Amino acid sequence: MRLFYFFLVTSICFSQQESFNVSLRLDFSSIDALIELSEGKIANVNHAAELKGNQIAAATSALLARQSYSTEHFAQELDRFRNGSTSSSDIYGFRSTLEFLPQIKALATEVKRRQLDRKVVATIAPFFPEKARVNASIPVYFVALGNENAAAFVRSIAWRDNVPYFVGDGEGELTIVVNLTRSVQYIHDIQIQFVDMMSTLAHETFHAVFGVYQQSSPVWKTIEYQQEPYWTLAELVQNEGFAYLISLQQRNGSSLSAGQLSSSKQAIASLNSALKELSSPSITQSRARELIMNSNLSGSYEKNYGASAGLLMAYAIDAKLGRKALTECLEFGVADFFLKYQQLTEQYGELTKFDEEVIERLKN
Repeated sequence: MRLFYFFLVTSICFSQQESFNVSLRLDFSSIDALIELSEGKIANVNHAAELKGNQIAAATSALLARQSYSTEHFAQELDRFRNGSTSSSDIYGFRSTLEFLPQIKALATEVKRRQLDRKVVATIAPFFPEKARVNASIPVYFVALGNENAAAFVRSIAWRDNVPYFVGDGEGELTIVVNLTRSVQYIHDIQIQFVDMMSTLAHETFHAVFGVYQQSSPVWKTIEYQQEPYWTLAELVQNEGFAYLISLQQRNGSSLSAGQLSSSKQAIASLNSALKELSSPSITQSRARELIMNSNLSGSYEKNYGASAGLLMAYAIDAKLGRKALTECLEFGVADFFLKYQQLTEQYGELTKFDEEVIERLKN
């Protein structure tokens, strides 16, 4: 997604090479405050409401629910949560938090005792070009609330008077938020929960680090000048494709399942149609926004056609051409990513092709 501690803070640096220096600042204060609030150990709802991680998660949840956000409403919902109840709308996902609180608490304890940041940075580093110059210290807020469709996210944030403002690319600070509720909701074994959560964090860390890389890359600066929705969707596909490949390799090894392969092939066709529609001079702003939002925020892997197509493209390039060819796509940009995949469709008939007009548009 382009556009998301007090009890434990860590900042450990991993270096792939001298020019790739990334650290994660892990912040558990938001999740700790929520647990203590539910257990009656703290009574000040405003303290929990004002913590940065909780604020970001709440404001993002309101956005995804297509509702306006206010700190007063969030504090009211926290008060309900403290008393063991939730509102009917439950836009902040507190119902799941109450249901899985013991599991959330256990997973938070497990995450704190493991050197998570080292593992995550070591996982994403090989996906960047060998000469990539990245220096970043990225805040990561662990929370136990949020929209059901957002296990984790990255936002660019500017803080003013301790209130988060979501800003555009190149502004503010790239910030990651991870909702532990999503890792315990459908998985019962704590070690598998940990792997799932670490995979999710690696996914979002790639997004954040790639954002930093783009800001210093002449190639990506040129691409950023392309404001058309066509380029926005194409960039999202590459960004998500890399991130989902990282998640795949952490969770399942290195192979797409038959179901994922089938969904991804269908997604290429959907992406092809969307890009053709976005190239029309008569497309409305609202329709363009709808196509882009649906590409990665539809609530499931199958419906997220942009992310699903991007995974197949990244997977095919990595498997058929090798990791160096894949990392070159970050160095050379969106067109290189699509062109490499399209060339593979000529060699491997099982891969779904893009229409030539879609590819030609990216060459300009």
